[in-house]
Amino acid sequence: MHFVWTYMSTLEKLSHETPWDFAIMLLFGATTLLTAVGQLKLNTRFLAHNLSCYLVYVWARTYEGQEVNVLEFFNIKAELLPWFFAAQTYLLEHEFPLHDLLGIALGHLFVWARQKSLLKAPQIFKDLYLDNPDLMNKYKKIGEEFN
Repeated sequence: MHFVWTYMSTLEKLSHETPWDFAIMLLFGATTLLTAVGQLKLNTRFLAHNLSCYLVYVWARTYEGQEVNVLEFFNIKAELLPWFFAAQTYLLEHEFPLHDLLGIALGHLFVWARQKSLLKAPQIFKDLYLDNPDLMNKYKKIGEEFN
């Protein structure tokens, strides 16, 4: 849960000017994970773990090259963090990290689609945010942290 909180909040803060992009990222991740788990007939008890792997992958690709402290023991490059968690699952749980790899694969699909500008929020979705001045003021305050 710590990793989801840490990485998701950072991604949300990065989207302070366009919060609908953050919502699209979550919606894409949840939808594709539910679809993939259903199609592959995987155990649904791991959905939160899949989503956390997805978020960590997106975060890691956003911060490629940055050093990340892992469990206060050692540092690795951010882009290796999702793979570290997959290896950790394999070593600690003695099972193939299929759910980790599914989250990584779908995270990669999202990053690719975002780079190709295939995922854009529809205007009606943007209007949900823009028509709510209190919500946009909260995001404006988040943006002030970067100045």
